[in-house]
Amino acid sequence: ARTRRPRDGFRGDGQVALSRTLNAALARSEGPAARPCANWTADELQRLMARVLERRHTDLDDIYQSAGDRRRLQAATLDEHRRHWGKANDVVGRSPHLHKPLRDSHCRQAVMLWIHHLTEDVRQELRADGHTVPLLPEEEKAPCMPADGDEHEQAVCVGVEQANSCDWCHSTQASRTEPGHHAPNALLPQFVGPDDGNPHNWDRKRRCDQDYKDPPCGACEGVGGVPWSDTNEDITLASCTPLKSPSEVNMSTVAKPIYPRAFTHRKYKDVLIGPKTDPFCFKFFPENNSSGTMCYRAEDGVVKYYDVDKEAVRTDYNVKMNGAFGLFGNITSSVMHVGKYMWIVNRLWAGVEQCICTDPGRRHCTQAPNCSSYVWHYNFAESAQYLGRERIGVEWLGEMDLDHFIIWAHHIWTDPKSGRLVREWKPWNGLQVYDPSGWEDEVK
Repeated sequence: ARTRRPRDGFRGDGQVALSRTLNAALARSEGPAARPCANWTADELQRLMARVLERRHTDLDDIYQSAGDRRRLQAATLDEHRRHWGKANDVVGRSPHLHKPLRDSHCRQAVMLWIHHLTEDVRQELRADGHTVPLLPEEEKAPCMPADGDEHEQAVCVGVEQANSCDWCHSTQASRTEPGHHAPNALLPQFVGPDDGNPHNWDRKRRCDQDYKDPPCGACEGVGGVPWSDTNEDITLASCTPLKSPSEVNMSTVAKPIYPRAFTHRKYKDVLIGPKTDPFCFKFFPENNSSGTMCYRAEDGVVKYYDVDKEAVRTDYNVKMNGAFGLFGNITSSVMHVGKYMWIVNRLWAGVEQCICTDPGRRHCTQAPNCSSYVWHYNFAESAQYLGRERIGVEWLGEMDLDHFIIWAHHIWTDPKSGRLVREWKPWNGLQVYDPSGWEDEVK
């Protein structure tokens, strides 16, 4: 229970592989009593979970609660769980298209409760009483699509959308107002972070998500910096001093964290972070959680072009190579994202060029209708929470007095003098720094 990161034998590369790995373990432990998720109804799963919650070992949840572990219970009592299920059942009764996402999420929750909230002695007793256990659905999480304006359907879908959270910012700009294509309000009580369990145990300087509840994120938390490994201490944190709380700031002086619809930027730098997919970190892309080993690469932007109306972005880089490849010198790289496809052209040594073409949305989604990943919405952070004004040591620029915003795990700083976006940080996606003098509000 105190081990937050699963052992290698209980992990998988992506949702489908993970489910198959865990199902193999369930088949070994439960034998024929493990039934496919598709053979259950939501009501049957709720009855099983109620029985498990009646027999759970409370010390286990105490450990999860104190650690902020994702295995912790989201409701304090069985009655609260039953009230929540009853409301969901009422909605699904009149909206049957929501049954599959609800049932599939129940299968995952039931397996988690069975494995992590019972002792083996109690599991043996329940097996002897004839209780069966669901297997996990071996597919990407089913999309939950509530009707526009139906708050009851939206409540059922809370949490289900989180598996496809890339789509909150990386669907097409035209679809931004559709359900599942913009970020829900992380401050709502049903969202309690960290959503991926914070597997690397990063502290609140390196990571502070908007759905942290006890306590919520404040000034100079989640500030990040320049990291070089998953180890919490392997980062040069930006210096940060709180100057004014939100109530002390004249909001007419605060620039909102919104990009121009089109721009060219010639003074851009970043550190790219994403899951390791090859031994040398040549091809990696940011994902929607921090699970697994990450790659870290510092890059000097030569020029960055963005046009959301064309669903296109291009960045030309000088790339600082790490490890043994650093002996050969840096390389140049062009990253182009047009529509749902991305091309990376690495100009290596001795005139060698490496071209990688990918559909980045397919790593986190394979069957949902909104699988494709597009360039970010220019206004993806328009609803971000304002944390106040800070004096922050901006990488490559020096100290600046900036306004700090947060939306889920994204932290964004804007400049009250120029009205420009200056700095962004997301601990498993990267650091971005825009010199305020480098903005041009058109593609040149």
